Amino acid sequence: MSENRKHKGTHKLAFPIGMLVTILAAIGLVTVVISAVKGIDGAIDKSKKFEEYEKMLTPVVLISPDTFDDVTKADMSQLVEISIWALLKSDISPDTYESTGDGLLIPKEDVEAQFVKLFGTEVTPVHSTIEGYGMDFTFDSAKGTYTVPLTGITPIYTPDVIDKTTLPNSIVLTVACLAGDGWEQGENGEMKAPIPDKYLKITLREKDDTYYISAIQNTSTPEIATTEEKTETTTQNLDLLGQAEVVASESSTTVAESETESATA
Repeated sequence: MSENRKHKGTHKLAFPIGMLVTILAAIGLVTVVISAVKGIDGAIDKSKKFEEYEKMLTPVVLISPDTFDDVTKADMSQLVEISIWALLKSDISPDTYESTGDGLLIPKEDVEAQFVKLFGTEVTPVHSTIEGYGMDFTFDSAKGTYTVPLTGITPIYTPDVIDKTTLPNSIVLTVACLAGDGWEQGENGEMKAPIPDKYLKITLREKDDTYYISAIQNTSTPEIATTEEKTETTTQNLDLLGQAEVVASESSTTVAESETESATA
């Protein structure tokens, strides 16, 4: 009798123990899956973070500015030129600004806002006509505006952030500079990046919970640099200047068609 009870007792424990093992196994599996997902999310977040830095640095390396150890010693005309390009490449409508036969009229206040975002408040922008890369930005001191020609250019370089070092109150980025005219289109339509021409060490300094560019320095080829091809899918994503060019082109076409119709009539 006691043996039967013993066997029944054993059988009663077997089921919950089996269930416990199954549950623990399931928990272990879920933990592994969650860890894997977190790892993927971490890699995606890191990639997205690098993309944010690259977006910030696109108007910077576009003109290949002179290097500087501190932003207070940088070439002012280049800083203003970079700020104008940052505005032109921002996500704003071309209808925001008045357009003339010479180009878009950009208020100096908007340029100053971009200047502060990029370079902080340790230096104050000094406005003057900029003889920049590919085009001139004429400054009208009476109106307080820059005239930006409606024409596009090929950037000298595009940025590829390959490493990030976080320090107290600063971030140091290692940036590969890819020739703007060196990209090639692959068979599947993707753009293949050229081998970097040079590398820069760009320091972002923290102030009031934001980061701004405090130094741009040349650096040697880092060990982490690889020969792997970087590819990007081409997208129809025009910046402000590109949108303005399209609008100007469409307007010219409409005027020409109207004149032709009038002449025919």
